Amino acid sequence: MQNKFLAQIVVAAVCCLAPLAAQQDDKKAQDVIANVRRAIGGKKLDAVKSLTVQGSAQRNVGNFQMSTELEVLIDLPDKYIRSETSNGGPLTIANVSGFSGDRPVKSPAPAGIGSGGAMIIRMGPGAPVSGGEKPTPEQQQEIDRQLVRLARQEVSRLMLGWLATTHPTLAVQYSYAGEAEAPDGKAYVIDVRSADGFTARLFVDEKTDLPLMVTFQGPQPRTITAGGPRLAGGAGGQPPRQLTDEERKKVQADAQKQIEAAERQPPAMVEHAFYFDDWREVDGIRFPHAFRRATAGATSEEWTINKVKVNAKIDPKKFETGQ
Repeated sequence: MQNKFLAQIVVAAVCCLAPLAAQQDDKKAQDVIANVRRAIGGKKLDAVKSLTVQGSAQRNVGNFQMSTELEVLIDLPDKYIRSETSNGGPLTIANVSGFSGDRPVKSPAPAGIGSGGAMIIRMGPGAPVSGGEKPTPEQQQEIDRQLVRLARQEVSRLMLGWLATTHPTLAVQYSYAGEAEAPDGKAYVIDVRSADGFTARLFVDEKTDLPLMVTFQGPQPRTITAGGPRLAGGAGGQPPRQLTDEERKKVQADAQKQIEAAERQPPAMVEHAFYFDDWREVDGIRFPHAFRRATAGATSEEWTINKVKVNAKIDPKKFETGQ
């Protein structure tokens, strides 16, 4: 059912100039959200203080197919971290993002370079300024602020699909946007917004009152790749050889040229969609054990969630910035 809800959305007639209509829409949205939380866990959701999620994922990164082990930790009210270790052929990448209070939690380096010569760099906030220059203290402060803001939005979109709420650091408003129709059912559509620019659209199965999908507009991810198979060596199934210093410098120079070219072009804005499926009960709370992300209509990653713990004690060291 969920894969068909990108079909035409039938939006209820709402006059934005009529206060009564707006109040009715807000009341309808609150009723839908209350029903969703009741279906997921009811009063047990009010007692959730922490959540740990572990699983594996398949991801398309540039020309690479990456297998990823991931962990998501939420420690309310002000800590979140998502850590991943990805493997694709000769390349291994460890990536960390999140926040601890007002400080970002991030990977020490934005790129991975494998012994086979493949380098991957994800473009986005926190990347080096043009030319690889070290940011000034003022620039770094702004980068860190944006990293925290984006991480709070990221975890909020996940929490909408998992718990029918956003992270408490965001003050959001819910409004009823109408219905989405598909041949095998209907979904309520709830718009979620905050004053600082957070937006998302939650789709709720009318039969089960469970979240189906969260959509939002955002920049299309850009990935810089350099080097790769041409440096892999290792014929006949042998392990790829180590790069020489000269080859490593060439890979890094190639990546830097691509970064500078990408910085001159603003990223395209596209629709992102999070899909939630395979709901199972964990500690009295229903939780989706399958997750798919699509970007501009194409699947970019799929998760299989293996372990979920509610209110487990999380080691504070997990949220250290490493700076």
